[in-house]
Amino acid sequence: MSEFLALHDIICRMRAAQAPRDVWKLVVDSFHARGIEKISYHRYQTPLTSDDETSSIRVIADGFSSDWVCHYIEAKLFLVDPIPGYARLAATPFFWSDIPKLTRIGEVENAYLKEMEEANLGDGIAFQVFGPAMNNAYVGLGFAQGTPRPSPTEIAELQCIAQTAHIRVCELQLMDFETRFELSRRELEILRWIARGKSNSVIADILEVSHHTVDTHVRRVFDKLGVTDRTSAALRGVGSGLILPP
Repeated sequence: MSEFLALHDIICRMRAAQAPRDVWKLVVDSFHARGIEKISYHRYQTPLTSDDETSSIRVIADGFSSDWVCHYIEAKLFLVDPIPGYARLAATPFFWSDIPKLTRIGEVENAYLKEMEEANLGDGIAFQVFGPAMNNAYVGLGFAQGTPRPSPTEIAELQCIAQTAHIRVCELQLMDFETRFELSRRELEILRWIARGKSNSVIADILEVSHHTVDTHVRRVFDKLGVTDRTSAALRGVGSGLILPP
């Protein structure tokens, strides 16, 4: 049985965590101690950086059978699973079993729900957590068979734990990004203007520096980000959380 920590203690430990894996372990232990058997975390990256929308989704799970997790990822069931899709629109958490009553379900989505039922996944709650630069994620928490539905207060606590964890992971990854690419304050400033579609000459006028200076900074930004064009630089900056979408 996992140690039951008060919400305040969980938040303090998350703030002290220095790696995403440490945050995940604390999340798993905290949820298990609260009667959660299965945990699903779908990380979305917006805007998309390729034509393949699946490249912007990462699925992490605990408590599900390895066969189901492999099938879910390999068959790209996250593209037809209606629960994460509705969670991205819902203002409050909802139960998995209520999804047919909450939104219109098509034939493909119904087939998925049937497959989910046959896999004996049981019921759970779903909600979205929010991060910087639209780095949001879906969280699904499944109950053990026979476990009563949590109360609204208990659900709010689970949601708080997940949201705190997601923010901490975003912070740690941003710190790692800044360390790896080491963009200077001026380079970050120029990257922000690039993302807004400004040309080098316009950026030079805005910053009151020479065109040559901006050209030099832009080349350095491209080199540090590992890109060769302005669009890729803007996408890399927004996707990492270094800059906000224009």
